[in-house]
Amino acid sequence: MDIYEELIREREEGRPCALATIVNVVGSIPSYASAKMLVRENGTIVGTVGGGPAEAEVIVAAREVIATGRPQMLSFRLHDNPEMDSGMVCGGSLDVFVEAIRPAPILYLFGAGHVGVVTARAARLAGLEVVVVDDRTEFASAERFPNAQAIHVGEFEAVMARLSPNRRSLIFIATRCHEIDGRVLRWAVATPAEYVGMIGSRRKVATVFERLVAEGLPPEQLERVHAPVGLDIGADTPEEIAISVVAEMVAHIRGAAAARPLMRNMTGPVDRVVRKTPASGSGKDRTAA
Repeated sequence: MDIYEELIREREEGRPCALATIVNVVGSIPSYASAKMLVRENGTIVGTVGGGPAEAEVIVAAREVIATGRPQMLSFRLHDNPEMDSGMVCGGSLDVFVEAIRPAPILYLFGAGHVGVVTARAARLAGLEVVVVDDRTEFASAERFPNAQAIHVGEFEAVMARLSPNRRSLIFIATRCHEIDGRVLRWAVATPAEYVGMIGSRRKVATVFERLVAEGLPPEQLERVHAPVGLDIGADTPEEIAISVVAEMVAHIRGAAAARPLMRNMTGPVDRVVRKTPASGSGKDRTAA
C-alpha cells in the first residue's frame, strides 16, 4: 500500500494521522535513510521505520502527535540501548521526525445572508475552509464570498444530496426561515460532521426541534446540536454573532470543554498585585501610573 495514497485517503475522510520520517542516520540501522511510516489515529500503520521496539515507540509518539498537533523528534542510539537493537544487530543511531497531518476543517455554511457573510470571513480567519449553500443567486455569489472554497446555489435538498461532510466537518445553519432550517438540520444530524449549529432564539430552536420529532426524527439525534448557537457574549449585530459562533467552533475543535474568559488567567497575578499595593493613606497614590 502506497503511503501517500493512504495519506490522501485519510485526509479525504477527515481523519488526522501522523507521518514519521527518518531524518538522520549514523551507522547501520534496520531500515534506510528517509524511510517513512504513516500512523493512523487507531495506531495502525502503513510503511515502516525499521520495526522492533524503536518503531513501537514511534507509533506511541505518533498517536500523541495526532492528539496534540505538536511534532516530535525522536532519537534512538541502538548501540547504547541493546533493548532497542533487540534481534536486529545494527548498532547505529537514527532520528525520526513525527509530524501531524490534520486536514483543515470544512465549514458548510447554510444561508448566505448578512450573518452568513461575516461568519464566513471570521471562519476563514480562524483557518476553516468554507462551503456556502443557498438557493438565492444574488446572495450566494463569489462577490459576497470571495474566499469560499465552493459556493452551491440551488434547491437545498438537491445541493445536500451532493455534499459529503466528513468527521472533521462543521455545519452552521442560518437560512432565511425556520422551515428551511429544519430541513437542513434533519440532513445535518444524519451526517458524520463533528459540529452542527443552528442560529435562532430558544423559542425558534424549540419549535424546530418539536416539528422534527413529530415528523419521526429520534430525539437523541438532536442532542449534539449547538442551538442556540455560539458562546454567550451578548452578541446582537451580525458581526458579533459571527464572532460568537466561530469562537464556539474553535472551542469545539480544540476540545475546550468550558470556554471561559481569558481574564481568568490574570486572577492570581492581579490578587498578588493588590495585596502588595500600599493601603490608601500611606502617602502614595495607589492609582498613579
